[in-house]
Amino acid sequence: MMTGKLSAQSRAEQHEGGFTLTEIAIVLGIMGLILGAIWVAASGVYNNQKVSKANTELMTIAQGVRAMYSTQTAVDTAAGTDESGALATGGVFPNDIVIAGAAAEPYANGPWTGSSIRVFSSTVTNTGDAFQIEFADVPPSACIQLETAVTGPGRDSGLSYVDAQATAGTYITPTYATFPITAEKASTKCGSAAADVAFTFKLK
Repeated sequence: MMTGKLSAQSRAEQHEGGFTLTEIAIVLGIMGLILGAIWVAASGVYNNQKVSKANTELMTIAQGVRAMYSTQTAVDTAAGTDESGALATGGVFPNDIVIAGAAAEPYANGPWTGSSIRVFSSTVTNTGDAFQIEFADVPPSACIQLETAVTGPGRDSGLSYVDAQATAGTYITPTYATFPITAEKASTKCGSAAADVAFTFKLK
């Protein structure tokens, strides 16, 4: 009789001290939802940081190119000439993005995985009187954010064109100069896959 009571009590204690499979499944489900929400929020913050970094790099490079050519009226005699190697050697690119010892493209890394930054001579009024800073392999969402952020009312006064094309790693002939670029317009320009985004600035 005592044994029966002890067994029943032990079973009751075991039941009180443990979880059923249903309870464990519910807890795991809730944890999954919380972790998923944190992951989505963190991804958004991470992407915003990369866009902000790209914006900073863009302006730093633009200022560096202008400083290097401060006594000249043209970057090169031909539009579309890749100036990246010379500019990287000349210290125009921020140190944290330069690929040390690079003997060929790419000379500088962009903020996104597989992304690179190149600079070409370009034309706004006269041949070679401008330069184009191109970010290659930019994800669609970042492309949209970058284009809208850079072309707002507080934009660089020398920014003349902003263009995008499917990733090709080549000079983009400047065509689009209607600012600011809305998110809707940027979405159309950037497309649904990684793109090269180019910003053309006047040298003077």
